[in-house]
Amino acid sequence: RVDWSSLSNFAFGLGLLSFALWKLDHRPSLAEIVLYPFYVACGVAIMYSLMVALASTSIWMGRNQTLYDFWFYITNFSRYPMEIYAGRYGEPLRWFFTFLIPVLVVVNVPARLLAKPLDASQWRLALFALAATAGSLLASRWVFQRSLASYRSASS
Repeated sequence: RVDWSSLSNFAFGLGLLSFALWKLDHRPSLAEIVLYPFYVACGVAIMYSLMVALASTSIWMGRNQTLYDFWFYITNFSRYPMEIYAGRYGEPLRWFFTFLIPVLVVVNVPARLLAKPLDASQWRLALFALAATAGSLLASRWVFQRSLASYRSASS
């Protein structure tokens, strides 16, 4: 089912993106503009794979409120720029949510692609986003298949 009422949120997001691009000092190149929707799709795929993996674990754990809470906190962590995770406690969080559960890649790579000219370190992060997307999709598929293999019918 399609929730058509969400179309207004999408239109508002496009308008806000257009306004922000107009106000930038840096003008994104054609390559950066073309890559932006691609990296947004990578971010959607990472979040989708995390959701599939979490939902698949419910076969082993049953209905678990902790999984819902974990999803809520993960989505909150992914909303903020990577730079706020600094210092003694921030650096481990930044590393964890970039490399182990790559939710910081979801928002940061597309935003950096448009906001700043790409330098060597940002290209490495953009390439890592591709690897993280492939890895998260493969990992969620593995978790899903393992959970299906261990499923026992509720009626028997």
